[in-house]
Amino acid sequence: MSDRNLVQPLAVLIVALVVILAGTFAVSALVGSTPAGSPDGASIEGQSPTQYQPETAGLDADSEDGELSVDSAENGSRIVIDIRRSSGTTRADLAPVTEALFEAGHEVTVLDGSDDEPFGDALSGSSGILIVQPASSYPDGERDAIRGYVDAGGHAVIVGEPTRTQVGGGLFASVSQVSFGATELAESYGVTVGSEMLYNVNDTANDNNFKSIYATPTRGGILTEGVDTVTFDRSGYVVTRDDDVAVHYAAVEGTKTIDTRRADTHPVVVRNDSVVFAADGSFLSQPELYDADNEVFTGNLLSFLAAGDSGNFGQ
Repeated sequence: MSDRNLVQPLAVLIVALVVILAGTFAVSALVGSTPAGSPDGASIEGQSPTQYQPETAGLDADSEDGELSVDSAENGSRIVIDIRRSSGTTRADLAPVTEALFEAGHEVTVLDGSDDEPFGDALSGSSGILIVQPASSYPDGERDAIRGYVDAGGHAVIVGEPTRTQVGGGLFASVSQVSFGATELAESYGVTVGSEMLYNVNDTANDNNFKSIYATPTRGGILTEGVDTVTFDRSGYVVTRDDDVAVHYAAVEGTKTIDTRRADTHPVVVRNDSVVFAADGSFLSQPELYDADNEVFTGNLLSFLAAGDSGNFGQ
């Protein structure tokens, strides 16, 4: 083979290598360059929350060393927990709640659809009912039973969230919209859940996640005793229309609705006499149960339920 035949392919190879190296340096310059004098990402204002910046990656989380306790009663009470219409909550999720009630001397009836006991019979003789994140509506007969139960002196706590996307597990993941299903029941007490979730990008006003908002008490009483701050992971807000409805917790300043960006100290927990409504359900189970003062707030709710007296309802 002649020298000319050897040199020509070699020259082509060298040119190709030069082009590849030049392209690599150009891409690196465009993608990897940072402003002089600042570490990578540290100078990006307003695009990444402070807790994700390099110099603050070790921010302390809220204490999780509290204890869930419930007021005891001399003769004990019975609490009904209804998860038949819940969007994913199980008995296991509520184990800390049922254990705390048991330790305080109360009985617990969990309705999960596994038996055929009439709803009114389950309520009969109990002091309170906890309705957890219902994703479908209550039929007329059961709504009437709850209203009669409350009128007789029973207490009710309803926890629910605004419409959100839920991803199912399994081999083929499914995506669905989950909405608050007890609207008609809640509206009969002058409240409903707002259509949007809340968020707060202020690092001192969230629990290391912009959707984990803080809320604080707005008045004294059994629901707020011993509580400075609660944190809700999937919080909505409560819309009220009656003067009888009292706000007990409100989101801290700077909290906004996630779609329309409306800033306000949005109500998140309200009470209408014997009925309490909370616009989040994540605080009832771990890992959120022991964040901030959530366990104290949950204990207050359970004590409120145990203090009810439905009298001769259903008898």
